[in-house]
Amino acid sequence: MSRGRLGIRQSLFFVLLAIVVAMTSLFLVLAGFTVNRQVARTSLAEMAHSRDTFQAIEQQRQDLLLRQTALLSEMPSLKALMTTHDQPTIVDAGKTFWETSGSDIFALMRPDGTLLAVYSHGHSIALDDCAAALGRSRDIPYQTTLIFSSGHLFEVATEPISFAAGEERRVLGYVSSGYELNDHLARMIERSPAGQVVFATSERVIASTLDEAEARRLSRAVMAGLTRGERTNPVKLGNDSYMTSSLLLQGATDTTPSIYLVLLQSDKEQTALLRQLNVGILAIGLSLLLVGGGMALALAGTVTRPLDALLQSTRQMGRGETIAPVPATGPQELRELRESFEKMHAAVLSSQAKLIEGERQATIGRLASSISHDLRHYLSPIYANAEFLSSSTLSLEERTELLGEITESARGMTELLDAILTFGRTGIAVQLAPDSITAAVQRALAMIQPHPDARGVAVEAGEFCELTGVIDGKELQRAVYNLLLNACQAARRSSFPPAIGVVLQQEVDENGNAVAAIRIRDNGEGVREEIALRLFEPFVSAGKESGIGLGLAIVKRIVEAHGGAAGMRRIEDGASGWQTEFFLLIPSDPSLAAVVEREASLGVTP
Repeated sequence: MSRGRLGIRQSLFFVLLAIVVAMTSLFLVLAGFTVNRQVARTSLAEMAHSRDTFQAIEQQRQDLLLRQTALLSEMPSLKALMTTHDQPTIVDAGKTFWETSGSDIFALMRPDGTLLAVYSHGHSIALDDCAAALGRSRDIPYQTTLIFSSGHLFEVATEPISFAAGEERRVLGYVSSGYELNDHLARMIERSPAGQVVFATSERVIASTLDEAEARRLSRAVMAGLTRGERTNPVKLGNDSYMTSSLLLQGATDTTPSIYLVLLQSDKEQTALLRQLNVGILAIGLSLLLVGGGMALALAGTVTRPLDALLQSTRQMGRGETIAPVPATGPQELRELRESFEKMHAAVLSSQAKLIEGERQATIGRLASSISHDLRHYLSPIYANAEFLSSSTLSLEERTELLGEITESARGMTELLDAILTFGRTGIAVQLAPDSITAAVQRALAMIQPHPDARGVAVEAGEFCELTGVIDGKELQRAVYNLLLNACQAARRSSFPPAIGVVLQQEVDENGNAVAAIRIRDNGEGVREEIALRLFEPFVSAGKESGIGLGLAIVKRIVEAHGGAAGMRRIEDGASGWQTEFFLLIPSDPSLAAVVEREASLGVTP
């Protein structure tokens, strides 16, 4: 996998994880929306249920109040009292009937609605407001009415006190009894799921289940909700939120303002419930993410693990190594891919074996052909000169010349066999030690001088600077010698006077390291383009009359064993046109000069 890019396993895992995250997030959003919506619906339903509960209780109270008042109006003793028409008597005796009724408010009126007596438990009643309200209740038969007097709210029923019936019916007066709508009644309604209960007018709170601090804090918000006339509306006070629902109990009259029942429900419980639900949903979501992530990772591994093994085997096959067996796991498609890969690998191994065998046979053939050709080249003069030596007519000078040719051919055969033995080794064995690179080049120049191919070739070599390095002097000398011999042979085939030039100098390679550059030029015909790029390969020859194409291959091996490089280039020359240059770059170390000089003075051979 290249740097900065994701592999198949990572890509598949992230895709599957994204799907899991998206599905889990969608589930959480839907669950949260559903729960919040259901809580809101439940809250509204509870408030509606509370209103219905109050209306049911109120209906029962009204029926009970009407029956109670009707029973009081039929009491003979009360009728007898009303016939006296004496107010002091009625006030004194009426207290007994009030106590008997057990009501919170009790009143007796004349037939024209004039208030005779009114009683209440511990409340000071404004008689003027109470008289007007009671007079109005007289005009609403068989119904109850709300009376708001002196800060207290009463529900009152009024019945006539009469003698006889029908056309002879005579009204002696009216009796009114009722109950206060106070905190006690509010707490009874509070037992329903509504929360807080308030009886209020548009100006003040009459009775409620709130404490004094809450009542003062909420009174303005409650009043604002009433003036808007909304049945259900939200109220925000600080960090607390409420849902309010108002019910008009009685509209405004001349003496009594509009009376409302207000139900308040705080969102604290719902918020706490939602918080718990959200925590639970979040825990479920995290669990789903963990499970889904694990499943995604397992699925990605199931799919990609065989691919990783297959990729590893492919890389091993590309490097020529023994491939590891690919497990027969994963989906059906991957198993089929594994089988196809194994068949392909078997086919590649078979083809590779055939190719190696064919290459080996071809190499052996080229080597045998080159060896036989070159051996014939050297054996022919040996054979012919040996026959000439058997003649008794030859002079001593002629015999010496023939013997020299035989010796030269034998030396050529020896060099040929040495090259074959050197190349046949698996690697060039070098003994590296601090030594003079300049001395190795000078020894190679001295060795090339007596060679027949160097005769008549002008060798131009100036004064060399002293360069040292960690080298094998003998092997480096052989490499330089081979290049010098090739240069002499190439120069002899030139149309110009044969000449070669040798340069040894300190240079810096492309990596900034110090190297000793050995450059050998010749003015020969040059190297053909079709073999220029393969010149340092085995069995590649530049067209010499003798040689099997191993010289430059050996040079390359020697130089690489020293950690250097070998190459060739063409250089334009004004006199002879183009010159061919072979160069060797050997790592050098000037700090070793003192060590080499000291060893040379002691006669130590590196």
